[in-house]
Amino acid sequence: MTNYKQFDNNFFIGPQPTEQDLIEAKQQGIHTVIDLRMPSETTTPNAELVKKSGLGYVNIPVDKTALHGRQVEALAAALEHTEGPYLLHCATGVRAAMLLALSRAKQGRWTAERTFQEAEAMGYNLQDSPLFAAFVRQQTAK
Repeated sequence: MTNYKQFDNNFFIGPQPTEQDLIEAKQQGIHTVIDLRMPSETTTPNAELVKKSGLGYVNIPVDKTALHGRQVEALAAALEHTEGPYLLHCATGVRAAMLLALSRAKQGRWTAERTFQEAEAMGYNLQDSPLFAAFVRQQTAK
């Protein structure tokens, strides 16, 4: 799991996991994998890979060109109704960090700047993507 960034004791964030990553995740005490990739992004369904490793699985498909507040709400619900620690992933980890930061922002009523700082603390710069930066600003303006 060398490609994953640990954020507090409950979250590991990163790219598409390999079978070896999932074995290591289970050994490190992770209980649930939250997959933010669209099903069309992978050749082998992630649900099969994750369930084979004995971990819980949740898929919240996030199309980076069609971001929606429902995805943030779906992540919050998944975190509430499944057991952690969690491995959150997408292709690179950026969508995962963005949704986790926004989920926390909604709870704490953070500004966009605070949300960007939270993502930075996770190791991801959301402001590098105009699309993601605009989505963060839209979601935190509510």
